[in-house]
Amino acid sequence: MILSMTGIGRSRHEDDQIRAAVEIRAVNNKFLKLNLRLPDTLNGRESAVDRIVRQYLERGTVTINVQLTLQKQVSPYVIDREVLAEYLKEAQAVSEKLHLQPPSQLSEFLELPGVVVNRAASLDDEGEIEWQAFEPALIEALEQLQSFRRAEGEAMRQALLEHCEDLEVAVKKIEARSPGVVESYRNRLKNRINEWLSEQGVQIEVPDILREVSIFSERCDISEEITRLYSHIAQFREFLDEKHSTGRKLDFLCQEMFREINTIASKANDVEISHNTVAMKAAVEKMREIVQNIE
Repeated sequence: MILSMTGIGRSRHEDDQIRAAVEIRAVNNKFLKLNLRLPDTLNGRESAVDRIVRQYLERGTVTINVQLTLQKQVSPYVIDREVLAEYLKEAQAVSEKLHLQPPSQLSEFLELPGVVVNRAASLDDEGEIEWQAFEPALIEALEQLQSFRRAEGEAMRQALLEHCEDLEVAVKKIEARSPGVVESYRNRLKNRINEWLSEQGVQIEVPDILREVSIFSERCDISEEITRLYSHIAQFREFLDEKHSTGRKLDFLCQEMFREINTIASKANDVEISHNTVAMKAAVEKMREIVQNIE
């Protein structure tokens, strides 16, 4: 399965206290790099975010933007009932001991330390409630990003298969042309020698011609390069159908194919083969452009 390294995912999640909005953008990179833009209330959660992201991504530069909003309908202030009960209990005990009238207004206790708690401040300190709203939004955004990457990856796979076919057609043309290169050289050499001999009035031994043709034949033999190219193309197709995305392997094969093509271009002294190697180089370059964006 081919996965693109570029994509975007957005998600929102809210409960009765927090509304979380997450946006994830990914671009290509040789390694996995996270750019986290988290609110202060999620400080210290970077390692947890990294662990979740790595379950979905192996390579790429990933930027995560997060917005947390306290729901307006929920008051940030709450009464700590246990603390208030302790104050009331103590006030009742002191009143009975000193024979005084206990306070009759609850409002008199609300200003005492610890009775009214700012929940927003406690959220900033702990971050647990924020995390409970943020984590589902993060996972949903990552799932959306994965869907985007799979769709882009399938389009890349189809384009790469087409380039493989073009490349294979060019290799077959070179393979068919290759035997005629030596024959063409032998005929050119024979014609030049006959022309030279007629002008100079000298003779040359047939073994000398055969030796020269044999040396040329060995020097321009590209059968091994053609065999390796066929092998690389077949392996390239296999990598496209593997379960996990294989961007690194595909990139390596592109380099190997380019090396074989360069060798063919330098060894084969033939115009037709040269034209085909140019077309093959162009195809491999297009393949590498695509592969650079595959995880």
